[in-house]
Amino acid sequence: MERTGIRSKCVTLLVAGPPAADPWGREALYAGEERVGRLTSGGYSVHFGRSIAMGYVTLEHAAPGTKLQVKLQNHLWPAEVVEDSPYDPQNQAIRTDG
Repeated sequence: MERTGIRSKCVTLLVAGPPAADPWGREALYAGEERVGRLTSGGYSVHFGRSIAMGYVTLEHAAPGTKLQVKLQNHLWPAEVVEDSPYDPQNQAIRTDG
């Protein structure tokens, strides 16, 4: 690592994927036509109403707000890098009592 430097970074992504499937891990991440990383895990987020995933991307694609695409079910779906560990501190998204 000292010789080659850091080449990738672990990031959290929100994925607007197919409604019947969540990322499990190992799905490829793209910036345009270029493959820039791979997911390690993912699942549905009640708070965000879509999938949330973690993965490794090249350093130039690791900043929050970066728009990428994830390959799920042989199609590319929008994904966005977000701040690490997003959460709902007031638990508002799952409250039904108002």
